[in-house]
Amino acid sequence: MTHALRISTLAAALLLLPPLAAAQSTDGGERRCFNGYAYTLDGGEYRYTEHHEQQRADGRITSWDVTYVGRDGETIATKTMDFSAHPTVPTYRMEIPADGYVEGIRRDDGWTMFRRESREADEQTKAFTIEEPMAADSGFDPLLRNHFEALQNGDTVDFRFAAAGRQGVIELRAHKIGETTFEGRPAVQFEAELDMMFINFFVDSLKLTYDPETKRLLEYRGIGNMHDANGEVYPVRVTYARDMPDVAREHGAPAADCGAIDG
Repeated sequence: MTHALRISTLAAALLLLPPLAAAQSTDGGERRCFNGYAYTLDGGEYRYTEHHEQQRADGRITSWDVTYVGRDGETIATKTMDFSAHPTVPTYRMEIPADGYVEGIRRDDGWTMFRRESREADEQTKAFTIEEPMAADSGFDPLLRNHFEALQNGDTVDFRFAAAGRQGVIELRAHKIGETTFEGRPAVQFEAELDMMFINFFVDSLKLTYDPETKRLLEYRGIGNMHDANGEVYPVRVTYARDMPDVAREHGAPAADCGAIDG
């Protein structure tokens, strides 16, 4: 494991991403589905597609499943999240079968983050408490959306992040770094960086591009949560393009529709 900060490709953090396939669920809630396309930050090589399926009720996410599909069209990782206990700190479990890697957060009498490096390794755990504002995994995105106007106005937003992959709670600060375009439309860019001395030498900042009107995440640049051939996480660029890129289609990426992946 590297010193790199393991944050789900906020990638997986995304509430209202490009064109969302939406459908009513049997319990009256709404199901929303979309894809993210991941490339290496250095070299721009396509690596995998994230297929997201969210369940929403009363305007907020209640559960969220992510399937990571590799370049051969096979599932390389899965993640399930439950937001019923907290809107920005989900309980979740992520698994990478090839490595035997598992990480997540559970809540019994209190909050606990856990991590297992391989099938042979023992599980590591660490208890933590919720200290607002706070996020974990894909809860990063709704937290930024909650503070969107302040960020747009040039304010810096400090918050805590429960990083199960690091077995610790870290302090982050987010701020606006400029404006750009995405798919020909205006967009705004935010940066999140660690607010602790020396740690910045080990972790690059995270750069996120949002639609200023809908507040939907358009692109993420930073450390991902898939492993390379050496078993280490690596930086990625994940785009939530409206249309599937040809390279993703050629490598067996699933459609962005709900139910595109069985099981």
